[in-house]
Amino acid sequence: MANRPPHQENAPNDPQTRFASRGDYYAWNDEMIRRYDPAKYYQFSIIRVLEHSRFRHILKTLQRFGRGGRFLEVGCGHGFMLAEVARSGLFSFCLGADISMPSLMEARQRAGASHLAMGDGGALAFKAGSFDAVCLTEVIEHVPDQVAVLREAARMLAPGGILVVTAPNEALINRLKAVVYGLKLDRLLFWSYKPSQRMDEEWHLHAMSRASLAKLVTGAGLVPVRWVRLPYAFLPMRNLVACKVSAKTPLP
Repeated sequence: MANRPPHQENAPNDPQTRFASRGDYYAWNDEMIRRYDPAKYYQFSIIRVLEHSRFRHILKTLQRFGRGGRFLEVGCGHGFMLAEVARSGLFSFCLGADISMPSLMEARQRAGASHLAMGDGGALAFKAGSFDAVCLTEVIEHVPDQVAVLREAARMLAPGGILVVTAPNEALINRLKAVVYGLKLDRLLFWSYKPSQRMDEEWHLHAMSRASLAKLVTGAGLVPVRWVRLPYAFLPMRNLVACKVSAKTPLP
């Protein structure tokens, strides 16, 4: 229950109903950012190796399917991925959106060449077809209504545009965490940071797997065109899927 607002302790587990208002959700998200500070998380060598693998594969996917034009990262957080995309020169315009002002302030320091906007991934104030590529990396597990966020991302894609989504493989990560904590390796690997012992103790509202991610994207009217296991096929701690909008999908 550590990731539930105090007044929601007895709320149902359904992520779409556990928060009394959007404001409650935003406040909870800011609290989770304070508790699991991404800037501190990224300072450890093992984390940098894993995260750079994720960044590299996202960039390769964008280069293959979506280079040029306008890029949007939904849930840009502290701007780590946004900075990588901006530096790559793949797009003429890069924009990051997030619900957290503290995160956007961090992103400004890290990805200063990019544009930033405060906004909810389920209802962003951009015209349909505004972006040639949209990215949600390690975001979809944190939002109450996953399908609404994916459909909004699809709405903002220009014809032929690409949506890239990554999400954790939580069952495998939980097994790895059990080994790390069982052998007390957490003290060696994360000397000044306290990761959770299980993924569902963090600010994850949904338990993710490749199967659940595939169900989500197809349910939102998206067609997968590429899957990648990260950081390696034999150690799939995360899944990456690149999608196009189905021609049969009516978008709002």
